Amino acid sequence: MSHSEIDQFLAKQDVPALVALATDGNKTLYHTAHGVDPESTFAIMSMTKPITSVAILMLQEQGKLSIDDAACKYLDIFKNRKVVSNVDTSARTYDEVPQEHDFTIRELLAHTAGFGYKFCNDVLFAFDPKSELSFPLVHQPGSQWTYGVSTYVLGNIVETVTRKSLGEALDDLVFKPLGMTSTSFKPRDNQTPPSRRVDNAWQAQPLFPEMPFGDGGLISNAEDYAKFLRCLLAKGAPLINESSFSEMISNQIGDLFVETQPSANPGFTYPFPRGGGVDKWGLGFQIHMQPEPGMRSPGSFSWCGLLNTYFWVDPEKDIAGVLLMQVLPLYEPRCLEALDGFEKLVYEQLA
Repeated sequence: MSHSEIDQFLAKQDVPALVALATDGNKTLYHTAHGVDPESTFAIMSMTKPITSVAILMLQEQGKLSIDDAACKYLDIFKNRKVVSNVDTSARTYDEVPQEHDFTIRELLAHTAGFGYKFCNDVLFAFDPKSELSFPLVHQPGSQWTYGVSTYVLGNIVETVTRKSLGEALDDLVFKPLGMTSTSFKPRDNQTPPSRRVDNAWQAQPLFPEMPFGDGGLISNAEDYAKFLRCLLAKGAPLINESSFSEMISNQIGDLFVETQPSANPGFTYPFPRGGGVDKWGLGFQIHMQPEPGMRSPGSFSWCGLLNTYFWVDPEKDIAGVLLMQVLPLYEPRCLEALDGFEKLVYEQLA
């Protein structure tokens, strides 16, 4: 792969720091950094979710759970969960009704269990509960796709089943087998600080606190995350079998679609993700359904993190990419421009 054109493009991007990497199933094809060292670590936030999701599938293969079990089988706190009804955010009132069925681990993986996030859900933002887990479900399980704390709950299930902390469990299940020595929940000395745009200039912000949660909190770098992406290009090997992997990257939401989540808190996000009303969701990944000329193939899968970290995996073309930045809010236009340009140039160089 010729590097010069990609280098020139990324060097011009108006973001404080970025690391970009492209890989095939065997090796790194391209790796560069601007504003930081290539080995610098980043809070990858919700790019934690696919790792937790793979851990759940590993535990199913070990016979320690079934993803079709009700989550309350492992976590008593979710027995008799209520669901909001007749919501009036202006009057700050709502009713509660029982679940039509106990939400399952599969629905947690697919983000159809009924959990949301305050920063991207108008109901939760309006009522501002102490935590999303203390509020009733925002819809009946299985009835809608809503992005939320479902993978946080999955992390708790991993801890319950393994009888280890989540960090210890992920280390044993994922990081050690893949040689991901720079990935953990612990802050790092070479960690890149987040930034916000203030008065037309980037202003550094404090590091996020340590967050040992299944839905976000891992600290990693591009080369380490590429090891996970190569596992996905290898159909899950050596972590999960091909059958489990196929289930992870196939439509798990039926006639539903990934829905664009609102900018309930503009300080944290623009509306996201792209592909709302078109794309599907598997067991931990957004599945891209339509071709984009010169970019990822239909059937590619991806996700992102709150601080504008991104990855995609294209099994058809045996290519994966990761772009790490540390900028708020999510989907900051400059970050999307960097992502789009990087992806297009990767495919141009591979064609």
